Amino acid sequence: MITTLFPQPTGVGIMRSADDNLERSGSDSPSVPKLGVVLSAGGARGLAHVGVIQVLEENNIPVAAIAGTSMGAYVGAVWAAGLHGAALQKLAEEITDRKALTRLLDFAFPPTAGLIRGHKIRRHLEKTLGDRHFADLQVPFLAVATDLHTLQRHVFEEGPVAAAVHASAAIPGICTPVELNGHRYTDGGAADPLPVTLLRERYQLDVIIAVNVLPTHQDLDHCSTEFPPLQKRPSLLSRLLRPVNLLAEGHVLDTFRRSLMCAQVELVEKEARRAEVLIHPFHCGSSWCDFENHARYIETGRRAAEAALPSIRALLSRTPTPTPFNHETALRSTEVGCLAA
Repeated sequence: MITTLFPQPTGVGIMRSADDNLERSGSDSPSVPKLGVVLSAGGARGLAHVGVIQVLEENNIPVAAIAGTSMGAYVGAVWAAGLHGAALQKLAEEITDRKALTRLLDFAFPPTAGLIRGHKIRRHLEKTLGDRHFADLQVPFLAVATDLHTLQRHVFEEGPVAAAVHASAAIPGICTPVELNGHRYTDGGAADPLPVTLLRERYQLDVIIAVNVLPTHQDLDHCSTEFPPLQKRPSLLSRLLRPVNLLAEGHVLDTFRRSLMCAQVELVEKEARRAEVLIHPFHCGSSWCDFENHARYIETGRRAAEAALPSIRALLSRTPTPTPFNHETALRSTEVGCLAA
C-alpha cells in the first residue's frame, strides 16, 4: 500500500497548495516520472476504478495528481482524501441490494428538472469527506462538471469537495442540476468524460494513466446490445410499470441517455489517445445503475490494471518497451471480462 501517499484521514488536513502537494507526493525526484491518474464517468461501471486503485497501491505506483468526472470524481475525491483501495471497496459494499440503493435516492416532485435531487447521496459522501475542501486533500484533485449557463466544462479545484462531486455526478435528466455560486451544473460526462488533457495542462506530469469504464465503438459492436439486462426475464412489477417508466428502453430518458452516449464515446476516444496508458475495464454485462453488483466491477478493474502493470513500470523506470505506450487493456466478455488479445 502507498501509505506515504494515502494515509487514513483523521480529520481536516493542513491547508496547502497543489504545488506543495505535488512536492510532498514523493514523485518529484528527477529519477521518478510524475504520474497522474484520470478516472472516467460511467455510473456503477465506475466501481471498476476501485479495483484499479487497489492494484496501483499494492504495486507501490506513486500518484502525483488525480482528475475525475462523475463517478470518477466520486471515487477520485475519496481516494485523494486518503482512503485506501480496501476502504473504497467497503464503501461500495454498503450498497448490498437495490433497496439499499433506493434509500439513497430522494425523488423530486414534481420531476420537472430531474427525477432525483441527489442531496441524500451528497450527505452520504459527506460522511466520508466531512467538510473537506480541495486544499485539504492528500493529493491534488480536479473534479469536472458541465456548466449549463456557459455550456462548457467547469473544473472544480477549490471549495467544498462534496458539493463539487455532487455537481460532477448529477446525471442529466436523472438528477436535478446543482446550483452553486449562481450557476447550474450537471454531470461532467456531458462535456469531458475523460479529462486527460485537463490534468496534463494543470500539472507538469510525465505519465498519465487514463481509466475508461465507458463503452467504445468496438465494445458496442461486440456486445449484442449496449447494456444487456442482468435478469433474463423482467419481474412482473417491471412489466406493469414499463408504460410509465421513463428509463425503459425506447422511452424518453433512455433515448436522451443514448444520444448523450454518442458524444461521450467520441470524446473519450479522443482523450484516451492522449494518455500514456489506457486501462479499459469494460464488459458486456455492465450497467450504469448496477451498484449492488460491485464485486464484478471491482474485479474487472483489478484484472485490467494488472494487465497494464508492465507498461506502467516501463514508463516509470524510463526503460524501453516493445509495446507502444498508450497500452490499452480492453476487457470484453459476457462475464467479468478477460483480456482481449
